[in-house]
Amino acid sequence: MSSSNGRVRRANKATAAQLSLIVLKSGTFDLIDVRFSAQIATSSELSDVDQQCIWDIFEQNMRQMYIKSSMGWDPPSKKEELFHPDSRFVLLRYLQAQLEDGLDPLGEKPPIVAYSTFRFDMENDECVLYCYELQVSQFMQRSGIGRALMLCLCDIAREWSMQKVMLTVFKENQRAVLFYKAMGFVRVFTRVNQEMNG
Repeated sequence: MSSSNGRVRRANKATAAQLSLIVLKSGTFDLIDVRFSAQIATSSELSDVDQQCIWDIFEQNMRQMYIKSSMGWDPPSKKEELFHPDSRFVLLRYLQAQLEDGLDPLGEKPPIVAYSTFRFDMENDECVLYCYELQVSQFMQRSGIGRALMLCLCDIAREWSMQKVMLTVFKENQRAVLFYKAMGFVRVFTRVNQEMNG
């Protein structure tokens, strides 16, 4: 178990730049005839604008589900979890108006259209990459972006010798349940699972 803990510690020391080298070789990719830039960042590297964009996408997609759940809607608590110091983000930006230098004509980065949030951790004595969030802007849903983000996470997990990629999903969110099943995820019953879904 100490070697497992060591693997997680090493992975947690990896910089965003080191993680980016694994899956974002070109820094851009094309999907449905649209080009996106991809970036990995720690929570401390996010600008205020990026944090707000991340939160806005989360709130738009998840607020009603949390309101209906036993946990309720608690923005301060969720923001604390989302922007935790150990959180890493894979950010996708829409590049339509972007120039060669990576900035839009006004000199700013284009907005985030999708992201995943993950951490390296131990779960039941196994090294895991835990996906805390996978959120896609409503206008980009069903475009293949979610799948691309999950494949990025799987590549990162493999490169850092994690044994699994894990996540939690509301069982009422049937679109998400079907999406993860189609990607090969299987249900694992845990205490967290019981609290979230029971």
